[in-house]
Amino acid sequence: MQHRFVISLLTADEIGIVKKISSALYENGGNIDGMSQTVVHDYFTVVLTAAFDKPITDKEIRAAIEAEFGSEDISVVVKPYRAEPRVMKSNADGRYVLTLFGKESPGILRTLTTYLAEKNINIEDYTFEIKGESVTHIGEISLPDKLDIQHIQQDLAVLLQPMDLRVSLQHENLFRATNEVCSVRQLLRGGAHV
Repeated sequence: MQHRFVISLLTADEIGIVKKISSALYENGGNIDGMSQTVVHDYFTVVLTAAFDKPITDKEIRAAIEAEFGSEDISVVVKPYRAEPRVMKSNADGRYVLTLFGKESPGILRTLTTYLAEKNINIEDYTFEIKGESVTHIGEISLPDKLDIQHIQQDLAVLLQPMDLRVSLQHENLFRATNEVCSVRQLLRGGAHV
């Protein structure tokens, strides 16, 4: 029987962070089976899942990771993995890429995420970058089958226009086909048909 945990870590960025985490887990019988990490303003953050081949506690995992980092200032959270996540499962046919471009202003995320939550739309991945007075947001979202994509796109355009933002919502396959450099045949081999 495997014992799975969800682990997150936050620390100042440096080379070798994932090596330290993976070493701590491996030495304790753990195998990383899912991971997402990024660096924001020189801070590294990661969320991962790991399966262990022997019983181990969240405190033992946290202590092993902290020992790899020594006296560095890190924040580690370890929780048992829930077999049935509370968020909706991803619908591969209902995944879209949302892009926003325009002038940076306070409240963009609040306005957008309030609308998405009210429509039961799940954000699976999201990032944004501010350059001067401009901002670019890119997110991957999952739409429930019952929602009309055209209606959602119109709603978002109306909602975000007063904030001087342009919005685009494309099925993930269309986004990949128009933004990745490779042949269409290669794209279709790698995923669902456009």
